[in-house]
Amino acid sequence: RLCVPFIFFMSECRVSFQPQNSTVTVPQGTTLLEATSKAAITINNLCGGDGICGRCKLIVKKGQVSGEVSAKLTREEIQKGYVLACMTFVQSDLIIEIPEETWAKEKIIADEDAERFRDFEQVLLYKKEYIPAPVVTKIYLVLEKPSLVSNISDRQRVDDAIRRKIKYGPLRMGLKIIKTLSDILRENDYRVTATVGLRKDIAEVMNIEGGNTEDKNYMVVVDMGTTTIVAHLVNANTFETLDARACFNSQSIYGREVTTRMMAAEKKGVEELQRLLVGDINQLIISLANNNNVNLRDITAIVCAGNTVMGHFLLGLCPKNIRRFPYVPVSVAPPPIRAAEVGIKINPRGLLYSLPGISGWVGSDLTAGILATEMNEKEELSLLVDIGTNGEIIVGNKEWLVACSASTGPTLEGASLKCGMR
Repeated sequence: RLCVPFIFFMSECRVSFQPQNSTVTVPQGTTLLEATSKAAITINNLCGGDGICGRCKLIVKKGQVSGEVSAKLTREEIQKGYVLACMTFVQSDLIIEIPEETWAKEKIIADEDAERFRDFEQVLLYKKEYIPAPVVTKIYLVLEKPSLVSNISDRQRVDDAIRRKIKYGPLRMGLKIIKTLSDILRENDYRVTATVGLRKDIAEVMNIEGGNTEDKNYMVVVDMGTTTIVAHLVNANTFETLDARACFNSQSIYGREVTTRMMAAEKKGVEELQRLLVGDINQLIISLANNNNVNLRDITAIVCAGNTVMGHFLLGLCPKNIRRFPYVPVSVAPPPIRAAEVGIKINPRGLLYSLPGISGWVGSDLTAGILATEMNEKEELSLLVDIGTNGEIIVGNKEWLVACSASTGPTLEGASLKCGMR
């Protein structure tokens, strides 16, 4: 007998959101919560889509949906077409109204507060003079041309010139750079700029380009907050902060605190949480570059800090063991890697530096806090308190430091509580 395979095609549905006037196309069976995320609309969703908090109320104005009726909805709300976004599935083209109570007010506040980060230098309580020691340096080289007297290899000629300028130890150059080196040197009369980045104890020649481009060297410094992500554009030569931007963390579709996102990563795969985080970072980088007439190729490094879970999401590491006894992370001090490996859009050979953390629940943002306050260099005891979705307290001086942490998110956010506010 002839067997004829059946091919099932999942139909696409158009979902329009009001009053945002935003329309997206999603596969039939998609949850309304996922549809709002695709439309870049952030709604209240504290529980991460478990149907517990009852905050993601939407009104179906037109079209067919499926799903259970939630006990979080009153009879009057059900009669008016209210549903919970996380428990409702798209079955046809839809028109959805988002009630004002469901709007993520903190996103609006975060977007408005982003303006103040532009004047970051003026709101510092104190300023410290640092000796510039950039992790990525651009060096203009005027090289001696080859001759019978000096006929060393092109690579050796560049390496020797770099070492004369900066006192690095081991120096390496990748095959991709070596392949183009000879042509670049001769096409530019042996006047080139080398981009050199530090990878632990080894300096890497990341790029060779013609002419003098020393002044076009930028880096981005990112604070990966659970609620808000802040990025600063920094002149990598002078350490001057040129501009800053902030945005609401799009991972909030999977919950407003870290634990629900960790559980979502186990169910859906860490790649989805990584995609959302990297997407937010890229959005901020592109905005900073456009606003300051900076070419993305001239951004040679990005430095990121945040709690340990956010650091895992950035690198695509599964954080499942952090929330299980004895709370062990995959890594708290990952090595520098190519930013392109995780999808960050800067120079294709630009480096991503993740600040080292302390433990599974004391992240690299606290490392940054210790260094900024210099409590590790003081004779007297100091107390550092970080109150965020995850709360940490560090006490100590130059001889010792002790850290502890606790989940403060539920207290501030009202997650799983009847009372509580952001």
